[in-house]
Amino acid sequence: MGTVRLRSTLGWVLCLMWVVGPAWAQQQGAGGMQAGGTAYYTFARPGQNTIEVLVLGGGRSGVYEIGDNVSLGKLMALAGGGGGGGRTKVTVHHFRLKNGNRTKILEERLDDFAERPQYPSLRDGDVIRIESNQTIGWRDGLRIATTALSLTLTLLTLFDVNVR
Repeated sequence: MGTVRLRSTLGWVLCLMWVVGPAWAQQQGAGGMQAGGTAYYTFARPGQNTIEVLVLGGGRSGVYEIGDNVSLGKLMALAGGGGGGGRTKVTVHHFRLKNGNRTKILEERLDDFAERPQYPSLRDGDVIRIESNQTIGWRDGLRIATTALSLTLTLLTLFDVNVR
């Protein structure tokens, strides 16, 4: 009876770790300050004129206070946008407030964006959205199947389930 209770308890602990574990694994991004759930990053020299740009998606989302001469390409580098490997398709969207409405002034794939001779200028209040779509390859499918099989066998062993 004691081993059944121990196995049952251990099984529930493993299930809880499987469900709650990913939430514990998340870490706050490097740099910046958290203010009400939004990160605020400052990249400007003292006395330099600055603008605030909102970056959504990418490596580090948040409000960026940057020098007024910083280009969109440099902002992308600061925000850690893009990258992710060959299976990741990244699109950059640039929005600007015109006549009280947000207007999209740029939508371009990162591959094409990197080849531009000149990046669009940034203004105070601009919004940059970095959108990435990753395709799933056969290796990812194999990892998922292996993990599911391993978890199933572990739970069957812990709960001492005899399949006949």
